[in-house]
Amino acid sequence: MIRLKAMLGHMLSGRSSFVLLLFALAVLPGCSGRPPANEHAKSSPVAQSSPKFAPLPAMPSAPVWERVASQGDCAPHGLHGGWGTCINGKACLGFGVRGGNGNAVCTCYGRTGGCAQGQRCDALQLACVPEKQPPSGRGDAD
Repeated sequence: MIRLKAMLGHMLSGRSSFVLLLFALAVLPGCSGRPPANEHAKSSPVAQSSPKFAPLPAMPSAPVWERVASQGDCAPHGLHGGWGTCINGKACLGFGVRGGNGNAVCTCYGRTGGCAQGQRCDALQLACVPEKQPPSGRGDAD
């Protein structure tokens, strides 16, 4: 009898008691009396109703501007060898387009007047960027 108690005490100590506890917790939900939930019976690969499509809001189209050539010798020189344009006899940090009234206008991809001093018009980013930023996403020159 003493040997049996010692053997049971040894078996129920440490890991064995932990495994026994996990087994008991795994078995208990099966004894609850509720029928097991069948998740697959509730789902269906076919939709019960047709999809409802909402109309997309209308987006105004971007205006297409006709580019005009630089005229004169007032075009500014860029830090990395790029050039601006000369539009209506004034330096333009961007390019010229034909405006609504037919006159040439300085712009940089929608920014009327072109870029500010210390900036340049970048064709990859379609915006004004700092003049010190190398073109085409290259790193700084050594």
